[in-house]
Amino acid sequence: MEKFQNKALEVASNALYWTDQAIRDFTSLESLPEPLDCKPGCHYCCYNLPMVTPPEALLIGYHVEQNFTDHKKKKIAARIKNILERIDGISPYEVAMMRHELPCIFLEDGMCIVYQVRPVVCRTCTSTSAEHCKMIFESRNHRARLRCYQHIREIFQTVHSGLVDRCREMGCQADALTLAEAIRDYFKHSMPVEAWLQDEIVFNIPI
Repeated sequence: MEKFQNKALEVASNALYWTDQAIRDFTSLESLPEPLDCKPGCHYCCYNLPMVTPPEALLIGYHVEQNFTDHKKKKIAARIKNILERIDGISPYEVAMMRHELPCIFLEDGMCIVYQVRPVVCRTCTSTSAEHCKMIFESRNHRARLRCYQHIREIFQTVHSGLVDRCREMGCQADALTLAEAIRDYFKHSMPVEAWLQDEIVFNIPI
């Protein structure tokens, strides 16, 4: 994971590093009954609206700003617009039930184009059966649960809660929001990272 001098980006980078290390430590246990079955191109969990904390959003936005062409940024902006128009005015339950129609804004050709800086929720969305994930996705049975380890879910809860607490300790905006909304707001602001550190409202958190 890249090292950052900026405090906001460092907070997110350290959290992602800790998440990866915790997952590696857990999955290296000899007593683990089944290995994780996640692999490149297996993207069923990428049809969703992942929730991110402000530091994660700032890190992803910074990565896009620094590494993507203007053409690619426009494509992402169009995806954001399309998704937010689709979910405007409908309940969280309805959104969850139509998630097969909502590919992540960073999903291209079955691959994540921000994989290096993907958020904690994506890193901990793991399964011991890719075939089961495929079945859930194709049947649109979104009430079904993935075959995953509870301990990895707990890693997510620990890191996510830790990030929120860290934001509050810093006196900065702390509430999570969807990745699509977060990246929209990042590029609406001229200096989002610096503004967030100064406790300005960067992200338009839905009430």
